[in-house]
Amino acid sequence: MADQGRVISISMSATGGIPKYTQESIAVGAEGVEGDHHAGPINKHKKTGDPEPNHRQVTVVSEEVVQDLNTRLGIDIKPGDLAENVLVGGLGDLTQFEAGDRLELGGDVVLEVTGHNRPCDLIRKYHPDLVEEIAGKRGLATVVAATGTVRVGDACIAIKGESTSD
Repeated sequence: MADQGRVISISMSATGGIPKYTQESIAVGAEGVEGDHHAGPINKHKKTGDPEPNHRQVTVVSEEVVQDLNTRLGIDIKPGDLAENVLVGGLGDLTQFEAGDRLELGGDVVLEVTGHNRPCDLIRKYHPDLVEEIAGKRGLATVVAATGTVRVGDACIAIKGESTSD
């Protein structure tokens, strides 16, 4: 099954934290958005123990979720405020995605979903209840399956995993 939306905004930041800063286009390399703090082979958030692979090279958030939060909480979350790299519209709240599903952006870039992204406590700066309100709808953590360039307005095609059973 494939559904189509579009890229509403793209953002990056060389440093961690929020917000990320909007761009007209981004280069997506084998380990994430080139120049973005979260790109790379190792999870930068893990501070103790052995290093682990980075399963959040590119973060994708739903425009519909952001609009709903803005309306319900009376706030003004802007693109990049949730530290997302890609803000997509037309695909609902993204809760229908599972690990292994893919997003094709602009015909070149393919991102593979590794899971749902947990809310970061830093987003409380926008509203004290935002972490609780966005729980389960914070978007998707993905890794890069195919590299290329993503631009605002590009198509975003959702490719749900295909069952190997009849």
